[in-house]
Amino acid sequence: MSELAIFGGGKTVPDGLEMTWPIITEEDKQAVMGVLDRGVIWGAQGPEAVALQEEWADYLGTRYCIALNSGTAALHCAVAAAGIGPGDEVITTAFSFLASAVTIMHNNGIPVFVDIDPRTFNMDVSK
Repeated sequence: MSELAIFGGGKTVPDGLEMTWPIITEEDKQAVMGVLDRGVIWGAQGPEAVALQEEWADYLGTRYCIALNSGTAALHCAVAAAGIGPGDEVITTAFSFLASAVTIMHNNGIPVFVDIDPRTFNMDVSK
């Protein structure tokens, strides 16, 4: 194992690493302003939420689709639906939002971290 950066080893995060996310377009801004201008900004039965669920259900070829309020909520649902339970090891990346590991732990699973490909930022299958 190489020496930790704090003890003189190489840097773990290279200089100049910069990511801008999410990319927000004018179309995104107009859609948000349309909802805000209508004045009803809560509830799962808003026309945009219903339309999104119907469009995705159709795209996926299924009867039902549930829109959630966040990626964290979606990960909670996915981990539970996958049946992750006590002692189950789940491969994930530390180069992500905290929820990637926490949702596994909430179901008593064990996150196992894998390196990323620095070119794509995806998990590196060769690791």
